[in-house]
Amino acid sequence: MLGALLALPAQAKEGDTFRPFVSYTRNYDSNLFRLAESEYALVPQRSDQYGVLSAGLNMDWQPGRQRIIASASKNQVRFARNTQLDYDGSDYQLKWNWRLGNHWSGQVGATESVTQSSFSDLVGLRINNQITRDNRFASADWQFHPRWNVGLGAAAATLTNSTVQQAPLDYEDQSVSATLGYATPKGSKLRGQMLRVEGEYPHRLPNTFVDRTYTQTEYNLLGDWNVTGKVVAHAKAGYVKRENDTLAQRDFSGLAGRLSADYFPTGKTALNWALYREIANSDDLNATYQLNTGTSLGAAWRATEKITLRAGATFENRSFQGDTGLVVPGLQQRDEDTLGGSLSMRYAPVRMAIIDVGLLAGRRDSNMTANDYNFHGAFVSVRADF
Repeated sequence: MLGALLALPAQAKEGDTFRPFVSYTRNYDSNLFRLAESEYALVPQRSDQYGVLSAGLNMDWQPGRQRIIASASKNQVRFARNTQLDYDGSDYQLKWNWRLGNHWSGQVGATESVTQSSFSDLVGLRINNQITRDNRFASADWQFHPRWNVGLGAAAATLTNSTVQQAPLDYEDQSVSATLGYATPKGSKLRGQMLRVEGEYPHRLPNTFVDRTYTQTEYNLLGDWNVTGKVVAHAKAGYVKRENDTLAQRDFSGLAGRLSADYFPTGKTALNWALYREIANSDDLNATYQLNTGTSLGAAWRATEKITLRAGATFENRSFQGDTGLVVPGLQQRDEDTLGGSLSMRYAPVRMAIIDVGLLAGRRDSNMTANDYNFHGAFVSVRADF
């Protein structure tokens, strides 16, 4: 993966368990609120600079055959002009990769993060909304044959918005899964999976316009292939059926999945490509769900032992489907294309420190012109690992 080249140079020495860090990033954004050109005159402070100060601790502890991975970080985000958007965020993760004997293994863990909503999702709103995401998960795998294994998993996730305007988008879901896997002599893996998700929007009132609950069932085929010594491919393809608690015409059924590949032409160069078609909860109250179809390409080149250059490009179409009729009955539903690109350089002057500088730009073209935008930005980041 690209991470092999983009990993922080300040790696812990062998045997280290705790790795504290501190970082500061200065960002510039030419169109912070993702406004259409027709709205520029209404918001004179659409461009802004903001700083992100972060500090945290990473832990990687391996007692015997067990492995416990944890991280905790806090960050302060402060804006130069739009100070009403200042907020404090956090990110906590804990994962136990457990093993029992020679045939049983699995994971138990939890994550929690607090981040600010992307203004590309807050169409027409310039509010300081924080999103809290909580996720808890557990899984167990039994390798009953050198080539075969079966697994069970369960997870529970919640998403909570801090403002009244966004509260109807809060959701909770619980999922269970079962897999049957096969490993080839060359190390490739193929798995069949059945996944069922039951979700709820707890802050929506019962009516025929919006759905309060949904059930999603997936039948997936998962694969990881070592195509050659320089190419590794990953795939998820399957049939997805999503049913809601109100009108059947707002349900979805069809194919979805993701294909990605990592290519290492040389020891200093890495390329990554992905293609996907996925269903997701909608961030628009006039849509029951959204279908995201896109592709991405990334590249990294380690020019010297201290300098790594990176470039990336993304394209995504978001099709909002399942008309709720909540806003205006029969209103045209959003369909939009988003294009983005970035170019950056990482410099590691000493083992414990890194400096990143970069440029990025993007645009969105929507069938609703008020949702169009374009922007460009830049950043400088300094990080130290101890």
